[in-house]
Amino acid sequence: MSSDWPEKELIPYEPSSFSARVALVLAPHADDEVFGCGAALAQLAAGGARVVVAVLTDGAAAEADPEARARIGAARAAESRAALEALGGGTLDVGALPDRGLLARPDELARELLRLLSAHRPDLVLVPSPSEIHPDHRAVAEAVLGGVPGPLAPFLAEATVAFYEVSQPMRPNFLLDATPYVAAKERAMAAFPSQTAGLDYPRFVRGLNAYRAMTLGPGVAAAEGYFVVGGATLAAHDAAARGALRRAIGPSEAAPQEAKGGLLGRLARAARG
Repeated sequence: MSSDWPEKELIPYEPSSFSARVALVLAPHADDEVFGCGAALAQLAAGGARVVVAVLTDGAAAEADPEARARIGAARAAESRAALEALGGGTLDVGALPDRGLLARPDELARELLRLLSAHRPDLVLVPSPSEIHPDHRAVAEAVLGGVPGPLAPFLAEATVAFYEVSQPMRPNFLLDATPYVAAKERAMAAFPSQTAGLDYPRFVRGLNAYRAMTLGPGVAAAEGYFVVGGATLAAHDAAARGALRRAIGPSEAAPQEAKGGLLGRLARAARG
């Protein structure tokens, strides 16, 4: 095997940091912004950026009663506000699309993204990666990728787009040193008792952030991974280039129907016997 295997071309060996005037986080649910981007939000706030978190769904899962959905949505928004305070402050822009309903509402989602971009005019947009396995996370990623050749393009032309990871690790090209912000992120994650009471999400996030620091040297205890691309570059991508971008971000870029009926589905069925 060649001795010049390009490790540093495959994953960063130096940490980076974000710089922005206005940073907009597209969070499918209240808590995604903290689990995926908490350290980045703290770093941006400390640097003087205006941080805007757009929570796109009501977070009410399968609850059928409208009044109960409204109470759940309000409670989860309050948790996000408390988390933002722990990270240094920011603005919450709360939407009301149904939890786990974004894939079925592409037009509504596209209109909401257009509203957010036109209202806040960010120069940094943080988006769930297209490798995410949660349907709402993937729907937001695909809405951005599908909207950049059209109505979203003018608003992203001067922006940087950073795809982040929550439910599925990706292949990052940008690692943010989270070490100075670990305590703030811990406080922010603790602001979501409605979510962490049933599943210890902070433990999984700690593990992922610790793993992401592996290539960054002994002085880095935790890192967040992103795939960063210029908005103008993204807007110029055709369908083939967007497919290549999904594969570069990896690893679960196959659409659900492809996974069910294709090679991944056959492998899963074989494994089950």
